[in-house]
Amino acid sequence: MAQGLSLLIQVESGASDPAGTIARAFQANATSPDIVHYAWAVDIPSSAGLETKTVLLTTVYDEQFAPYIRDLVLANPAPFNAAAKIIIGLQNLIPVESPANLPKFINFVLQHDLTKGGTVPGFFQTYPYTVVQIKNALGS
Repeated sequence: MAQGLSLLIQVESGASDPAGTIARAFQANATSPDIVHYAWAVDIPSSAGLETKTVLLTTVYDEQFAPYIRDLVLANPAPFNAAAKIIIGLQNLIPVESPANLPKFINFVLQHDLTKGGTVPGFFQTYPYTVVQIKNALGS
């Protein structure tokens, strides 16, 4: 059921709070699909003087890879567009939600996902429930 995403990306060195900017794209809002269990982003320390910074975004989600990315982007495109402005290689794909750009955006994420779309062995789920099933059981 659950899958893991480990997105390792380069961001512009002058970007303010790059991990926060990227993580905000995965935060739920009123129109978000109930498919994300957890999401977090961290800045990876780098050597001084580099032109770029590195960020690792990790999420645990329900659905298959491409529908997961598509559903999140279409539900709340503004934070994905904000993140694309600072991610190296994505500035030419804004707006990411456009029919021409969304498949390219999904492919970019896949190419930078260390789990290759959730296919790397070793990831496992210790419970069999989706986000929707958990929220329904809790009455939320």
